[in-house]
Amino acid sequence: MQTPALNTYTIDFQHAVAFVLAKEGGYVCHVDDPGGETNFGISKRAYPREDILNLTEQRAAFLYHRDYWRTTRCHELPTGVTLAVFDAAVQHGPATAAKLLQEILSLTTDGVIGPKTLIAARQADTEWLIARYVLRRARLYARIQAKHPGQAVFIEGWFNRLRDLTNACWQIGYAGAGAS
Repeated sequence: MQTPALNTYTIDFQHAVAFVLAKEGGYVCHVDDPGGETNFGISKRAYPREDILNLTEQRAAFLYHRDYWRTTRCHELPTGVTLAVFDAAVQHGPATAAKLLQEILSLTTDGVIGPKTLIAARQADTEWLIARYVLRRARLYARIQAKHPGQAVFIEGWFNRLRDLTNACWQIGYAGAGAS
């Protein structure tokens, strides 16, 4: 199967995947990373049939679009919130990303973004929602580190990512890019 070129995706997805690819970097096999071998943030644990070492950026983008962007319905979320939810889906899985959003919106946390979650997200103040979402992820990182002390090696990078994510979400949100 041919993998689509990056420029064939919507502008919102192109911005989001560019952010994620820049943060995830290339090939890594860190002993303390439970995902094991990764490339562009795609892990061997999550994708055992992928050739991680030879994974291309295009293939990573395809997997991100199919398994993270569409699964969390980012294309239907408010601009700016799209990136926050997508980045969380990449780092924590789509169900956790959805649960974080639902928790902030005081909804049932079933881990599936459906009509009620979409309506609540669209009705919320975007700036408030992004700020709360990023703060909720910071708390999740702290819990991960407390439960798995070996993960402490990543905490500074995680918090730097959240800082950059907040800035990027607000820039996208105020730039007026349409959620698609």
